[in-house]
Amino acid sequence: MRMLVSVVATAIASFVAVAIVPSARVVGEPKWAAYLSFALMLCVMNAIVKPIIQFLSIPVTVLTLGLFSFVIDALMVSLASSLAESVFGMGVVVSGFWGTLFVALIVSLVSGLLGARG
Repeated sequence: MRMLVSVVATAIASFVAVAIVPSARVVGEPKWAAYLSFALMLCVMNAIVKPIIQFLSIPVTVLTLGLFSFVIDALMVSLASSLAESVFGMGVVVSGFWGTLFVALIVSLVSGLLGARG
């Protein structure tokens, strides 16, 4: 149940991010399924891959006083976008590093406000 709430909150957060960031767009029909597929992949990436990358990047994160964690979040969004598009044929596509970084920040903020951890 907790995972379902997290996926739905992340889907809503990705909807907000696409509405705000100009370099983000939705690929596939229906749109709600594209948001859900991206959110599912992002939640899976955050649960499985992100802790490993965070552990391996502790020295860089300490040197940058924690700012490297934003880069890790952007990497998770980029990976989730690629996986959602290749596995489901739909999802949220973001072009450019800065657009990906802004989408990651918005998704983190909105899903945090919605009570999800994603």
